[in-house]
Amino acid sequence: MARRIAYLGVFVVVSALLLAPVSGAGAVTDAPTTDDDPKLHVDLSEDGDATVSLVTVSDFADEDERDAFETLEADEDAQTELLDRFADRMQETAERSIDDVDREMTVTADAVDVRTGDDRGVVVLSVHWQNLGAVDGSNLVVTEPFASGYEADRPVVVTAPADSTVETVTPEPTDRSDRQVTWASGTDFDGFEATIALPSDGAVSADDTTGGDDSVPGFGSVVAGSAVLVLIGLTLRCRG
Repeated sequence: MARRIAYLGVFVVVSALLLAPVSGAGAVTDAPTTDDDPKLHVDLSEDGDATVSLVTVSDFADEDERDAFETLEADEDAQTELLDRFADRMQETAERSIDDVDREMTVTADAVDVRTGDDRGVVVLSVHWQNLGAVDGSNLVVTEPFASGYEADRPVVVTAPADSTVETVTPEPTDRSDRQVTWASGTDFDGFEATIALPSDGAVSADDTTGGDDSVPGFGSVVAGSAVLVLIGLTLRCRG
């Protein structure tokens, strides 16, 4: 019984931090983001693949919340279940975007990281997203699934490949450097497009990167709201 109560505490805390709207962004540099600020981080490769990481943070209100995170941190099976369900939801989003980008997109689980600090807990869920961006000549272009209905409940950070430069982005970012752009929580991503100039030895294949209409669900329908509640609830029930 005590074990079940501990897991209940873990997943209540995780569901709360995943669902809670956050504001503000971490420092923007040319290096991939490694800090523990809440965000959705898209780290792109030259071929259009990306590592997409959802970073969520909870400030501990008491020792019970700390104990819950420590329990999750020590249980690799529970972490794997959480990551797999997150990857499944991302794959569903990719499948709904295929018609608008005219290329196959596949999402697979990559890594999960749970860290318990003195006064906060951090959960990072990462997936590998194949063909998130499309190579068009010397450029890498990203549109979907952001362009159609993405709800930014936390800052969004896009990092370009090494030796690349972010040329144009819509909407206007909150912060930017040569390789990284950041949008604050609450940004309207309708019509999103990012164009990145690749180094001279980058890939040269072309894909259709035209965004779709607003009827296609974006990230927001998956990483926030009821879908995350389902993700957390199913994991809890599976662990019994």
